[in-house]
Amino acid sequence: MIKTKTTSTLGWIICTLAAIFYCYEFLLRIEPSVMAKELMQAFQANATEFGILSAFFYFIYTPMQIVVGLLLDLYGSRRILTLAIIACAVGSYIFGAAPNLLIASIGRLLIGFGSAFAFVCALKLAASWLPARFFALFVGLTTALGMLGGMFGVIILSSLVHSIGWKQTINIGTIIGAVLIPIIWLIIRDKPQATLLQENHTKPKPQYRETFLGFLKILKNPQMWINGLIACSMYLALSLFAELWGIPFLTTAYPNHNASVSCSMVFLGWLIGSPLIGYISDMTRSRKIPISIGCLLSAILISLIVYLPPMNINLLHLLLFLFGVFSSFEILCFAVSGENSPKPLIATASAFTNSLTMLGGIASQPLIGKILDATWSGQTLDKVRVYSLTNYKVALIILPITFFLGFILTFWLRENHNEK
Repeated sequence: MIKTKTTSTLGWIICTLAAIFYCYEFLLRIEPSVMAKELMQAFQANATEFGILSAFFYFIYTPMQIVVGLLLDLYGSRRILTLAIIACAVGSYIFGAAPNLLIASIGRLLIGFGSAFAFVCALKLAASWLPARFFALFVGLTTALGMLGGMFGVIILSSLVHSIGWKQTINIGTIIGAVLIPIIWLIIRDKPQATLLQENHTKPKPQYRETFLGFLKILKNPQMWINGLIACSMYLALSLFAELWGIPFLTTAYPNHNASVSCSMVFLGWLIGSPLIGYISDMTRSRKIPISIGCLLSAILISLIVYLPPMNINLLHLLLFLFGVFSSFEILCFAVSGENSPKPLIATASAFTNSLTMLGGIASQPLIGKILDATWSGQTLDKVRVYSLTNYKVALIILPITFFLGFILTFWLRENHNEK
């Protein structure tokens, strides 16, 4: 009994550390949103170039998801997670020291490479260390921790940028990564000792061929594609809005208010909504219905936020918070992918879902910039292009459209509750 309790405690500690890394990489991910003007001014970049700089994170993050799942299923989490944090810290250093847009993009690319391991690794460790009944809850809690980083990150990072400058702000992220490296290496373990002993006696280590065949099985499953595309549409609330273009839009629409605080309401919604819906979904054994509701209400809420005339700031914050809550139902897509996959392939299935989820960031971040530049009136301030509220309203039409398409796709989504 004591050994079981010790294993349970250690499991939660290990999974929490993995979730903390996810929180850390989320801070690095959102950095461009709070220093958009400074970066555009420093690198003489327009909206399209700025969108591409931010999207460099996703250029490597998204395709790496497939490799991440295979590597974790084959080799475990400890060594890979440590290398991932090293990549994030080095990338952060390069980004902060960059003399031009090209070097800054390379730094963002390295950050994206390391960050690619964070979320899937947390799910892999949870599947190995925690009881199955806590899996969806842990997905929600991990997402919530990332949102906590996002919520306070946009406020704190914005304040730091104005007080010490964008380069010094990025350097703080580098130092945090350097501190995390030895902690992760010393504490993280791939699986409980009893599980390792049992596996050593019952089956050989996974082989490349069987893992690849398992991946092909996932690839041929239409439900994995439907589920992943739904997740992609819902995650645009973060990858397109809260992580990048939300602050510039809100600054333009509400110039007398702190846009960082307003945008943090979306992260607060995810912080509360993701573990709550994870718990409710586990208790009711329902995934499809809340995902459908989340898609539809998110489409309605973002339409109100973007297209209504400027409103009372408290009402705006309420709508942004609710937008975060209902779009956070996206986390159930990871429970769906896990329940439709054999346990040895949970990391690969989660990675595949995550890769489709992040496709939205690759396409939408530069696309919004391209639309802004195409509709730009020619106005500049301090050699930086100034985009009007109308420009943003035209560009952000992508959001309600994709949420509604996600809602339509839920009609073909099937549930499969496996006890693992």
